[in-house]
Amino acid sequence: MDQKPTKPLLPCSILWCLFILLAAIALLAQIMNIHWIKYHNYSIYGMERKWRIFYPVPKFNSTKKQQMEPERIQWTHTLLQCGYQNHSFTPEERSEGTSIMKMIKWPKPPNASVPFVKSSDPAHVRFVILNSTKTFYVGDQLQVMLQMKDFEGHPKQYGGDYLQGRIHTPALKAGSAGTVIDNQNGFYYLNFNLSWPGKVEVSVSLVHPSEGIQALERLRKERPERVYFQSTFKYRGTSETTVCNLCLRQTKPLCNFTDPRTGEPWFCYKPKELPCSARINHMVGGSEHNLLIGEEIHYFQSGINVKKHILPNGPGYVTVESSPHTGNDHGECIPGKRLLSPSGFYYRDQWVSTSCNIQHYYTHESITNCLHGKNVYIFGDSTIRQWFEYLTEFLPGLRKFDLGNSQTTGPHLALDIDNKIKVEYYAHGKPIRIAPIASQDLPFIANKLDEIKGGKSTVIAFTIWCHFNTFPVEPYIRRLQNIRKSILRLLDRNPDTLVVIKTANVQALPREVSLYNSDWYSYQLDFVLRKMFEGINVAFVDAWEMTIAHYLPHNLHPKRVIIKNEVDVFLSYVCPLKKR
Repeated sequence: MDQKPTKPLLPCSILWCLFILLAAIALLAQIMNIHWIKYHNYSIYGMERKWRIFYPVPKFNSTKKQQMEPERIQWTHTLLQCGYQNHSFTPEERSEGTSIMKMIKWPKPPNASVPFVKSSDPAHVRFVILNSTKTFYVGDQLQVMLQMKDFEGHPKQYGGDYLQGRIHTPALKAGSAGTVIDNQNGFYYLNFNLSWPGKVEVSVSLVHPSEGIQALERLRKERPERVYFQSTFKYRGTSETTVCNLCLRQTKPLCNFTDPRTGEPWFCYKPKELPCSARINHMVGGSEHNLLIGEEIHYFQSGINVKKHILPNGPGYVTVESSPHTGNDHGECIPGKRLLSPSGFYYRDQWVSTSCNIQHYYTHESITNCLHGKNVYIFGDSTIRQWFEYLTEFLPGLRKFDLGNSQTTGPHLALDIDNKIKVEYYAHGKPIRIAPIASQDLPFIANKLDEIKGGKSTVIAFTIWCHFNTFPVEPYIRRLQNIRKSILRLLDRNPDTLVVIKTANVQALPREVSLYNSDWYSYQLDFVLRKMFEGINVAFVDAWEMTIAHYLPHNLHPKRVIIKNEVDVFLSYVCPLKKR
């Protein structure tokens, strides 16, 4: 019997080949172009805010697991547990706090417990400079790609690692920080602006593996008291010392030292014999140890997975040609300008801003002329006290007056009578890890700002971040809200007042330091600081990028060459340079 004619069919083998080819093309496109997809479809810090090292706001595809997650706890929940009063928050403040907490939410590993051998191992990773054979010119962008691997050499399928990157030319003492994009699938991209000609080297470091960051988050949430404080109480010859803290467990009667003006809470255990009113000072008490549990101890090994350099696959540098199209005039340094990323770069050990003209001060006469007739108020921690020390050491006419206070605590006062210059330094209010200091000498920044008249002769500089690293982020947001309200009141009273904010800076991270003062903690607080002062008429000194970009080892208290550059940027806002 004759068979009916049928349409010819494409052999299965050909279909299978086509399928494999299409899959390969799709995979290649994903690997090589996923950074462009992220730019367009994901909320990336740098694309929205143009500042420093950045990671994407975590976004995930909708899954049943996500849909079943409970509603996020309101921002005020942690604050109320720490003694803040519910009635003190406006609806706008509640909304802002909740929104910021969502922004800084960090991507987690898919499993709560990850064996150490499955965690990130920088020794197995190599970064690749994309398009390394092309001719680069000053003003171009350089992009680096890497895929994170575990200690068995297997590629990781999720992100959440914290990386830092910079480009540098040692012979020119030139350097610039890069921006990091986490694709949350094991791939990372680092972008750099090429700002000088010559041989430009790339450096990439794993600061913390994603698994270690989960331990840091746990400690921040569960062990905020891991650094504790003390106060001494004295009355009629009797003295007692008790433990104090922000989120103090009420295991015995408390003394409530909440600030009546800002509502910022602070508590000490009540002395056995003395009244609460007998408190005379504040000091750091100490720190708790043996904080890590299970596998966590392996995630904080210096030289293995904490600030460990990642090697290149092939040349770790490019040669950059000069370009006639790059301009250097960015206009005056004035408050209110948006902070770009990168915010600048070093060239011959001098910081060059990408947003305004920096004037470098080499003589005490030039700084004295700039500060002539100025009242300078410096508030914050020891990283900005370095500014006060630099000015008083460099300017022979600026005499430091002995107020009887310790060098490391303050308050400090310096005067140049002939040039009508006054510089004051105050450590910021609690919490602060500090040597014994009188309770009256630790004012809240917001309260001090409310006492300042302001005007063209008034310059405010402040920083606040490091001493909040051991606490949940919520109290830090609240502190900044209070400071911001005072700054807005000050600028309303006198719009000519200059306010300059020093950002956080990076530091060395031996294992114990990571658990209390990790760069990752600082990075998150620094994001909050910048976000909360967006659109306000203040200026920034980007100490974060200035310490990442420099060739000197990371240090909580940067060396003098970096401090000089920070002060130069600060003075460039005090005395703007119109043209180079």
